[in-house]
Parts: sequence; C-alpha cells; structure tokens
Amino acid sequence: MPFLVYEKQDDYLFATGKHFSLAGYNLIYRLWEKAGRPINQEWHMSADDLIQEHTGGKGTIDTHALLVNFHPGAKTRIGLIEILDIYAYTYPGETQDTAGWKPMMLRLRDVFYEEYKHEISREEKTEKLKRLKAPVSDEDFIEFLYLNGDDKGWNWGSNGMTNAAFIHGPARQYFRQFL
Repeated sequence: MPFLVYEKQDDYLFATGKHFSLAGYNLIYRLWEKAGRPINQEWHMSADDLIQEHTGGKGTIDTHALLVNFHPGAKTRIGLIEILDIYAYTYPGETQDTAGWKPMMLRLRDVFYEEYKHEISREEKTEKLKRLKAPVSDEDFIEFLYLNGDDKGWNWGSNGMTNAAFIHGPARQYFRQFL
C-alpha cells in the first residue's frame, strides 16, 4: 500500500501499520464537504487537516505524518515522501451544483530514499521502514494531479490513463501564487 500513516516521536517517524486514502469518498472528499463543497473555486487542505480528518481529531501534524511510497512495487529502491499541503480547484460537473474534475497541486517533501544493488524483499522493506529519521529539511517540491468528479466517484484516472492536469483560467490563477 503506498499511503502510510506514521507517528512522530522525538526525531523519529514510526510506522503504525495503518494506511490512508485520498481519492474516492475519503480524505479529500470529506474535507471538500467540510469546506462547504466549493465549486468553481479554490480550496486548501493542510497536512494537519488531513491528519485530523483521518484520526478523527486524535492526531495532528505534531504527532503524525502521512507518507507516500511513490513506487511501492520497486524491487531495488524505496522512496517515501510526506504530504504537506494539497491545493485544489473544483470545476463544476454536469450541473453547477455537482463537482467536476479537480486539478490539485500537492506540496511534498522527501523523507526517505535508498537504492539497492540487489532485490529487496517485502520483509526487508517493512523492516527498513519501521523507524525513520524525521526529515530535517524544509525543502519542498510540488506535483500536479487531478481527481475525477462526482460522475466517476472522486477517483484517480483509470489504470493506463494519464493523471496529468492541464490547468486553465481561474484554476491557473489560483496555483500561480504558489510558483
């Protein structure tokens, strides 16, 4: 599973064995509803918002981290990044009160990256990822993705489809402030 929940203690991150889901009727959708279901406008989710929603208010950015294994099937490397913020713009769907597609800019940072000369087993990966040194750098980077709208259950594009986002008009103006 590529979406991993970690607990923070001192200068370390500890694997909880729990996972989170962004797409579908999960974290992004639930926070969109809490934001008043904005359509034809921008909205934002911080890592703290995502963590609080996932933990039912029991966790915060100070106690947890949401990490993404960006290539979970890799046999010779491990790469984890942390979600810091998600900035989104929701276009109208078939009617003005339904959600269409949502281009999103994710602000992320590197947490862990290692390459190996030999294939590593799932057990080795699990062992290496149990306890990680917390990131010390605030250097971030961004990724643009999109979610489909109400008509496709707020899911990512199907396997084999690109998940790139062409960004025009008011959504382009919104994201410009972060670049």
